[in-house]
Amino acid sequence: MLRNNILLSGMLKFVGLATSFLIVPVTLHYLDNEPYGIWMTISSMAFWIFTFDIGLGNGLRNYLTATISKGDFRTGGVYVSSTFAMLSVIAVIIGLLSIPFITVLDFNRILNTSSLSNDYLRFVFFVAIFLTLINFVVKNIGFIYVSLQQYAINDLLTVGGNVLALFVIFLLTKLTDGSLLYVVIALMAMPVLMFVLGGIPLFVKYPELRPSYKKIDINFNKDVVKKGMGFFVIQITSCLVIFGGSNFFISHFSGPAAVTTYNIAYKYFNLLVIGFTVFIAPLWNAYTDAYVKGDWSWIKRTFFKTLMVWGVMIGAGVVMLFCCNLFYQLWVGEKVLVPFFVSVSVLVYVAFFNLNNCVTYLLNGLNIIRVQICCSVVVTVLYLLVVTLLGKSLGIVGVVLCMASSYAVMGIIHLYQCWLIITQKAKGIWIK
Repeated sequence: MLRNNILLSGMLKFVGLATSFLIVPVTLHYLDNEPYGIWMTISSMAFWIFTFDIGLGNGLRNYLTATISKGDFRTGGVYVSSTFAMLSVIAVIIGLLSIPFITVLDFNRILNTSSLSNDYLRFVFFVAIFLTLINFVVKNIGFIYVSLQQYAINDLLTVGGNVLALFVIFLLTKLTDGSLLYVVIALMAMPVLMFVLGGIPLFVKYPELRPSYKKIDINFNKDVVKKGMGFFVIQITSCLVIFGGSNFFISHFSGPAAVTTYNIAYKYFNLLVIGFTVFIAPLWNAYTDAYVKGDWSWIKRTFFKTLMVWGVMIGAGVVMLFCCNLFYQLWVGEKVLVPFFVSVSVLVYVAFFNLNNCVTYLLNGLNIIRVQICCSVVVTVLYLLVVTLLGKSLGIVGVVLCMASSYAVMGIIHLYQCWLIITQKAKGIWIK
C-alpha cells in the first residue's frame, strides 16, 4: 500500500507541479508584479492562520492513525468529531478577533504599496480570511484519508483544487480586467470545494468516522490537544515565522515586487521540496503504524533510505542551479528578472528545509517532539532578532540565508536525535 501511495502521489504531484507553474505566468499576466506580490503575502497570511489550529490537525493525524491501526473505528470517530468541533470554535474566534484589526490597519503602509486603495485591500483581506477559515476546518478531511494510509487521495483533493483554480483564473483573463479580489476567490475557494466534495465518499464508506455532535467527547480532545500543543509551538515558530513569514519580511523591507522575484526562484527550486515530499510524506503515518506494531527494523531501514534520497536531491539541485536562468526566461520571460545569488540562496534554503523535514517526519511519527519544540523556539527568536535588526541591509538574499541557517541548525540537531533513537541510545529529553 505504501509503494502504491508513493507512486500515485508522485503522479498527482507532477500534475500539481505543472499546475503551479502554469498558475504563475497566468496570474502574473492577469495582475502584474506588484498586485501579484500582494497576493503572495495574502497566501502567507492564510498559512499563518492554518497554524492556529493549536496542532489539532497533526494531533488528530497521529491518534487516528493509531486507533485505525488497531481496528478501533468507533474511537476514531470520537477523535474526528471532537477535533472538528474544536476547530470550528477556533475558526469562529479567529474570525471575530480579525474584524477589528482589519478595520483599523493601514494596509498600504504594511505592504509598502500605493497601487491599490486601503479600502480595497481591506475588503480583499476580509474575503481571504473568510475563505481561509472555512478551509481551516475542511482541510482536515485530508488528514483522515492520510490516517487511513490513503495519502494519495489527500493529494488528489489538493491538486484538484489547484487545477480548478487555474481554470477559473484562465477564464478571468478572458472575461475580466486584472482583479486581486477575483484571484483571491479563485485560489482560495476552489480548495474548499474539493475538500468538501472529498468528504462525501469518505463518510459514506466509513460512517463510523463521520463527524457528529453526539460523538464529541472533551476527554478525547485533551489527548489530541496535549500532543497538538507541541505541534502548535513548532508550527507557530519554525513554520509560521521562518517559512510563512518570508513573504512578509521581504515585502516590508524590499517591497512587493521583491516578493515576486523571491517567489519565482522559490517555485522553481520548490521542485526539490515537492519531489522529496512525494517520497517522505506517506512515511509520517507509516512510522506511526510501524511503531505501534513494534517494527523497529523497518523504521531504521526506511529512515536511512530517506537520507540517501535527500543526498540525491542535493545533486539535482546543483544541476537546476546551472539551468535556472534559462528556465526563468522560458517560464516568465522578461516579466521578472531573478539575480543569480537569489537562486543560490533559495537552493541552500530548500536543501536544509528538506533535511529538517526528513528527520522530523520520523520524530513526528513516533510522537517524540520535545527537542523540536525547544529548537524551534530558540532558533526562531534568534532568526527574528537578526531579520528585524538587519532586514533593510540584508535584502532578499540575506533574509533567505537567515531562513536557511535556521533550518540547518534545527536539521542537524534533529538528525543527531534520530540517530540516538534508532541506536537505542536516546535518554531524557531526547526520547520525549
